[in-house]
Amino acid sequence: MGLTELTSRIRQSGAQAALIISIWKGNPGEMIILSSQGDELFKLRLESALLRREIDSSNKGRVGSIEGVGVKIGSSSHVLELARGLAEIMSLTIEELSDPAERRTEKNRALIWLEDAPSEKILWTHYNTKDLSEIGPRIRVSSVRRLGENESE
Repeated sequence: MGLTELTSRIRQSGAQAALIISIWKGNPGEMIILSSQGDELFKLRLESALLRREIDSSNKGRVGSIEGVGVKIGSSSHVLELARGLAEIMSLTIEELSDPAERRTEKNRALIWLEDAPSEKILWTHYNTKDLSEIGPRIRVSSVRRLGENESE
């Protein structure tokens, strides 16, 4: 599928953006967030990713929607930049929290959780806001590059 067809499908779906994940040696290598106009908004290099079944195979619950983006209090600027970008694309709020448990709700929703990892990496994971279980995927991001409209590498 070419870029023109992909951007057309994004617009037809009503979405603001799409995630494109490239695979390298059977593992996710890069994630690009592409706007409905065909602009690369973010380019993330992925160090590793664990799927839901690899995190907690017993968790079979369904999550209805995404509640928001949570970042650990005192997070680095690159964590905050990624959080702002994700929140903007998905029309979500960002909250600085000491722990995902602070965002507990009565509904089955997901909280995108971002925090600093060793060596200036970012740990991006997802929690169920009802039971606070980690629902995955758990992604270790090694670099984030925010691109402007019509800008490329």
